[in-house]
Amino acid sequence: MTGAGLGSLAIIGKWFLLSLAGLTAICGAGCALLARRERAVSVGLGSLALLLTLATVADLVNAHYGYLPRFDDVIGVQSWPTASAHEIVGQAPRPHPDGSVVGLPVTGVHSGFGTQEALVYFPPQYFTESHTRFPVVYLLHGSPGVPVDWYRGGQAAQVGAMLAHDGQPAILVAPRLSHGWLDDSECVDRPGEHVETYLVDDVIPTVDARLRTIPDRADRILAGMSAGGYCALNLGLRHRDLIATIVDMSGMTRPTHDGGMAGLFGNRPDLAFVAAANTPALYALALLPDPPMRVWLDCGRGDRESLDDTRNMALTLSRRPGFTTVLRLRPGGHDFNVWRPALRDGLQWAVPTASPASTDRHTRVLQHLHARVAAA
Repeated sequence: MTGAGLGSLAIIGKWFLLSLAGLTAICGAGCALLARRERAVSVGLGSLALLLTLATVADLVNAHYGYLPRFDDVIGVQSWPTASAHEIVGQAPRPHPDGSVVGLPVTGVHSGFGTQEALVYFPPQYFTESHTRFPVVYLLHGSPGVPVDWYRGGQAAQVGAMLAHDGQPAILVAPRLSHGWLDDSECVDRPGEHVETYLVDDVIPTVDARLRTIPDRADRILAGMSAGGYCALNLGLRHRDLIATIVDMSGMTRPTHDGGMAGLFGNRPDLAFVAAANTPALYALALLPDPPMRVWLDCGRGDRESLDDTRNMALTLSRRPGFTTVLRLRPGGHDFNVWRPALRDGLQWAVPTASPASTDRHTRVLQHLHARVAAA
């Protein structure tokens, strides 16, 4: 997505490192020619200068985008708890007081997207309450970006633990929405890559089949930041039968692929129609009131890319019957310094509070689903 922000510091750092390494190599070669007799000294000073330069640049980039908020993340140590897949299905798993993150392979049976690993946060109750089912939040990463961005930059595991301890336990699923960091899928079905189908027909059914979820639209939430914010808004509004709540953080309200609409959807006779059908700024004006939707729109006041789109979408949806809309503007720009608190606040609003009444409703939903399966 053009100008959609830098979802992964690793990409930024890679290009900085490559550029600086190239410049350093050129300078080093020149120094070697001019100071052969002081080679050891030159190499030592050059290495020190390189390390200091790289550290300074990495620190400046990281400070700007707020991608690695903890020292553990900076040095490559995971700052979130993990568990094995066996513990998720085991009869007597060990307690995880803050919950844990587990990798879940999801095969693109319907989409042909291949098998990709989703990073799933399980609340502590998942390990101790073996018969309880939980709502699911689908975390849609940005572009450039990968699922782990949610746990590094977004501190999703910490947010999940906070929700669980406040009586709002939820499963957080961060699926892979592109084949590479720089692949701008915009979560649509395009030639050779059907990401919308992957999420709707592969990821959600796999999660419901393999995990103790509440398989009901009222307990599914799409949350995204930057390009993922557009994904959450567009897919949530296009699939209201599956999704009841959207948390859009700094997302655009239209596809903005570098290659234009033909580059995104391919050259096809109905290109204008398909592009419009994936442009919330256009179709939101005519959305019907049923089924009801809840939409949290969040953006930094200094975000030149998304602020106007966010405000306009909030105004549009607030005028539509059947929509509960919240607009939250906060200090900051298009970075994790905005998305971390936005994720926390948005999910506190979006995730239902566990209660006996909700448990009864979940039981009725499951009984209804079992009855439908039996009738079929």
